[in-house]
Amino acid sequence: MTEEYSDKILEEISKKAQRWSDEFSKSRYYEGLTEEQKQESEFVITSFTEYMYSYHCLRPEEWNEFEIEECCLYTLPRKVVADESCFRSIAPVLVAFFDFLGEKKILKDAQQLKRVVEKIGKQIIKNAKDPRKWGIGKSLAMDMKEAGVDITNEQEIADFITVYNQKMLSEQKNKPSRTSLSEKQKIRRNDPCPCGSGKKYKKCCGK
Repeated sequence: MTEEYSDKILEEISKKAQRWSDEFSKSRYYEGLTEEQKQESEFVITSFTEYMYSYHCLRPEEWNEFEIEECCLYTLPRKVVADESCFRSIAPVLVAFFDFLGEKKILKDAQQLKRVVEKIGKQIIKNAKDPRKWGIGKSLAMDMKEAGVDITNEQEIADFITVYNQKMLSEQKNKPSRTSLSEKQKIRRNDPCPCGSGKKYKKCCGK
C-alpha cells in the first residue's frame, strides 16, 4: 500500500471511474464486446477501479500487474455478489478498457496490464464459483439467495441469520483446530482460512 486509505480519495476515484466508463461506452473497444459484456461493463469498470483502491490502496496511475491479479483472482471473487455473467465479463471488459485507457494515454503500461488479465480470465470465473474463495459476507448473501430469502423483508433476513449463526457455531465446534498437511498444500497463503475465522490462511492456521 502506498498511502493511508481516504474516503475522499475513493470518492474522487469513483467519479473518475464513472467518467471513464461513460467515455469507454462510446468507443470502438466497447463496440467489440458481446451484448452480455456491454451490460456488465459499467459495473465491472467501476467496481474494479474502486476495489483497487478500497482493498489494495492503489490509485489508477499506480496499478501494477501483481495487484491487478490479486484483485481479479481474490478480492472480487471474495467480495462481489453477482451472477456468473458478471465474472465471465471481467476479463474481456478490462482487456478492452485497458486498450481504451492506453490509447487515451491515461494508463501507463496498459498493454502489460492487459496481458495479465487475458492470462487469468478463466481462473477469475473458476474462483468466483468456488465457495472457498468467498468472504463471510458474500457466503451469507449467496446462501440467502439460494434459500430464496426476500432481502427486502427484515424479518426473513433476521430469521435466516439466526439459523445461519447456529449452523456456523455447530460446525466450528466439530471441526479440528488445525488443518492437515495434505489440505495445507492445496491452500494459498492469501486464501480465506478453511477454519472459518474470516482471516487469511497465512495469518491463521497457516502460521
